[in-house]
Amino acid sequence: MKTKKLLKNWSQALLTELSVWAALCLLLAPVQLKSQPAHPVSVEAKHAGVTAQIDVLGQAFRAPAPVARDQARIIVYRTNDNRLPGATSIFIDDRYHASLVRGAWSALCYRVGNIEIGARQMDAANRPKDLVDAITVTRLEGGTTHYFKVQDVNGRPVMQPIPAVRAQQENSAALEQIHTVSRIAQECRIDNSPQRQRVTEEITLGAHTLFAFDRSDPAAMTEQGVRSINDMVDKIQRDFLDLEHMHLIGHADPLGKKDANEMLGINRARTVKQYIERRSLPGVRITTEGRGDREPIVTNCSPIDTPESIRCNLPNRRVVVQVTGIKRNLNQ
Repeated sequence: MKTKKLLKNWSQALLTELSVWAALCLLLAPVQLKSQPAHPVSVEAKHAGVTAQIDVLGQAFRAPAPVARDQARIIVYRTNDNRLPGATSIFIDDRYHASLVRGAWSALCYRVGNIEIGARQMDAANRPKDLVDAITVTRLEGGTTHYFKVQDVNGRPVMQPIPAVRAQQENSAALEQIHTVSRIAQECRIDNSPQRQRVTEEITLGAHTLFAFDRSDPAAMTEQGVRSINDMVDKIQRDFLDLEHMHLIGHADPLGKKDANEMLGINRARTVKQYIERRSLPGVRITTEGRGDREPIVTNCSPIDTPESIRCNLPNRRVVVQVTGIKRNLNQ
């Protein structure tokens, strides 16, 4: 009798969950969500003659804290511009995790190693329950958050890996999908060790190595300057586990007119940014700023434009790169 009662309770819970899925599909089929969904969003589900309001979407997205080294975090999300009908059900290693409507995200912590992420579009209940539309094979790294976006590929949902910075930007207005319970999620263990905290480091590139004197355009970049940028990018990729933001600040020396120095500083930063974007680091947010001659390092040079003054002002001509992210623990 106890077993029958448990089976009955389980069946009732499953029917309730399926009714929510059906309500979601009906809700999404005839209309399109606005650019930002209301908070919270709920649907009606009827069970045993009782109508209940079930919350579908919960809290807004926030960048998560680092997890323990023997875990990985997976964040799956679906943007508002995704036009697949109904909800997208997500399966990890053939086990159900969540169903996403447009403008929603969901997270779980999971084991490190190779996994399969399946996606199935729940627009009707006329196919076998566990038949997925597409499977993405990936490897989860310990202590890392991996982002996957629902993409519409020829009418099928495909889970595409997305760099962290881009995913966080796309997810900024999303709300958490909360109407179902993951069958596989582990308890997340947060890593609060100093090695896992976000840091900002500065790297200074000498403008005399980057550009010909008094120049800032791509054609004026020197071979030595290109090598120095490549070396910097390689070092950043080695040192940072999760790179969030690069801010480039262009500086000029005080020789010449102030307006010209302002433009020289910002254009140097912009040219370096353009080269980095072509070189690598896809999805990383890169911003630029020019400070002209307002922050000199050396202040005792002659204000007269002479060869000696040009050499004296050499440290003032530079591009400072501020790098923000989570560094690797190179001792492990």
